[in-house]
Amino acid sequence: MSKLLIPFQNKYTLCLSTQVGCAMKCSFCFTGTQGLKRHLATEEIIGQYILAVRWLQEFRPNGHQLKNLVYMGQGEPLHNFDALKAANEIFLDQHGTSIGVQKITISTAGYLPGLIRWNEEMSGVNLALSLHSPFEEKRNKLIPINQRYPLADVLKCIDEIPLKRKQYIIYEYLLIKNFNESIEDAHATGELLREKMAIVNLIPFNPFPGSEFERPEQSQIEIFKSILESYKLPVLIRGTKGDDILAACGQLNTKL
Repeated sequence: MSKLLIPFQNKYTLCLSTQVGCAMKCSFCFTGTQGLKRHLATEEIIGQYILAVRWLQEFRPNGHQLKNLVYMGQGEPLHNFDALKAANEIFLDQHGTSIGVQKITISTAGYLPGLIRWNEEMSGVNLALSLHSPFEEKRNKLIPINQRYPLADVLKCIDEIPLKRKQYIIYEYLLIKNFNESIEDAHATGELLREKMAIVNLIPFNPFPGSEFERPEQSQIEIFKSILESYKLPVLIRGTKGDDILAACGQLNTKL
């Protein structure tokens, strides 16, 4: 089970895991290479938060605050929907941790059964979709469940989620050298998202042992960003933290 505190200007984001390993087998993700070991129970998800708060109180006592929760650690959160839902209810409840809905983001590879349940059972928190390509063939290679739950069906379901004022869907796009970083890829992504309430997070690939992929050049990342912005899309480039200890995005793995 992984729990990561990500620092930013004396504030911290906690990256939560929902499973030990993952069943999605995404080719860009080190976690996916180990398969799914088991789901985490609700108390194990909450326990990550408690341990993080205690660590901050002991080692960062001078005003360092835990501000955001992101379900972007090990596992596909919507594949462990019941424990995820129960944990969120505790995080949101005034008698729990009383964290605001706008401070919680759940990331999914496009697990459609969980997305179908989202509207009725997930209380207004933010959703992030691992997009990574607008082209089915490329997405199939990166995210194998795309063959079972095609992107068109996933996007149709997401489009039906009622959003609050100034709330957006986050589309995460992993940039991989000589694979999905071209001008054609950028324009196709812009066309796909231009009419949506979307924010795009560009994530340069973080290498891990045995991976076939490489990190793109910074110049190509900036070109990709500028093309997306020409479609009036808000775009952020995610900074890399923890790659020196295999703790960056896509690098988590359990040593058993």
